[in-house]
Amino acid sequence: MPKTVQFTAGSIIFFEGAKDSNIYILQSGAVALKSRDLETGVPVSEQVRIGEFFGVKSALAHMPSLVTASVLVNSVVVTMTVAEFEKLFSSKQAITEKMLRVFSKSLRDIHRKTEGFLKSGFVAISPEVGMLSVAQAFYNDEQFKSCIDVLTRISQINPNPSNRAEIEKLYKDAKRKEGSSRPGLAAFNSESSSNESFGLSVNQFSLPAFDRFTKKYSRGDVIISEFEPGETFYLIKYGEVQICKCINNQNKSLDILTSGQFFGEMAILDNSQRSASCIARTDVACLEFNKANFKALVLSNPQIVMNLLKIFTKRIYDQYRQFKIILIKEIPVRVCDVFLMYDELQGTASNMDESNTKRKFNISVNDIASWAAISHSQAHEELSVLMDRGKIEIFEGYIIVKNIHDMRRVVDNYYMKVEAFTKAQQN
Repeated sequence: MPKTVQFTAGSIIFFEGAKDSNIYILQSGAVALKSRDLETGVPVSEQVRIGEFFGVKSALAHMPSLVTASVLVNSVVVTMTVAEFEKLFSSKQAITEKMLRVFSKSLRDIHRKTEGFLKSGFVAISPEVGMLSVAQAFYNDEQFKSCIDVLTRISQINPNPSNRAEIEKLYKDAKRKEGSSRPGLAAFNSESSSNESFGLSVNQFSLPAFDRFTKKYSRGDVIISEFEPGETFYLIKYGEVQICKCINNQNKSLDILTSGQFFGEMAILDNSQRSASCIARTDVACLEFNKANFKALVLSNPQIVMNLLKIFTKRIYDQYRQFKIILIKEIPVRVCDVFLMYDELQGTASNMDESNTKRKFNISVNDIASWAAISHSQAHEELSVLMDRGKIEIFEGYIIVKNIHDMRRVVDNYYMKVEAFTKAQQN
């Protein structure tokens, strides 16, 4: 059962970077959620309102907290486990729908910050301009089938786009080369889905009534194109769907989703452009729902809503973690922090046993490049240096880090130098 706990002014309910499996509701008093802006380092404080939840993201994602919960005045807080939260609130549609919208906004804000950092002078662009860049990235990767799919979608959205000549030229070039293209998505990495634990059983959707929602795709088909308007969302029945984002004219892999997982729900919630492309990595069957279906079939189903909340919280953490990595100015330190991130994802980051410091990560050079927002050649160069120094071993499909604490020391030293420099500038 949930417990009522009293906290005195000045106390800390949980710290940033610490794991806390509880969810909280502020009953009386005042609590502030404190952190630092990743880009500027400026302190950020958001006060929790009476009756509001906090600690939800880290608890549902099973990840370290991104904020510190500080008690401003004597306060009374209701604390509960995730299981208790699900039992009490998963059927409260108004509450869970509000959480989904808040999480959707948080995730999109982090996406925009990432884009803004990687694309100097980033501004919102029209669907046809953005989608042309996505198509060009597929063309550059020799994924001509995917390129053609995106270009076809542009004409469906706007029959007379301002960049029509560029679109037609790229379409003709892609059509000419389509027969010689490499099958599938060879240009993307082959990482496993980081959201496997948040999958949903598709058995409840196996009734004949759901047959009319089924859409099938062949390998390489574009299910969703980044920048297009969002009008549908999907549940994977079988197969694998690659999620990628166009950054600096390159399609960067973000994730691989499998049976029982949703995608495309962000645009449904906030009526915005698609923030990523979704491509069939294998033959795929999905249930396709529109905005009306979303409310009728998803928000009214407590089990589905809870899985969506967990997926959102996990994606928020992943995007936040990548943004933190790419803000590091020194490329070698970025690479070390990617290993630390994977250590966190595997749940071994808190293991400080000096006799158990070796780690095996099922990742490739492409994975390192994608997370660190660097080129394949840069990633290969940095990994070669680490290998020459005896820090890592590279095998087909996985990398061995001989001592994870070596990576931690590199990253910690970097932040210590940044902090010292910042203080010197202030003085």
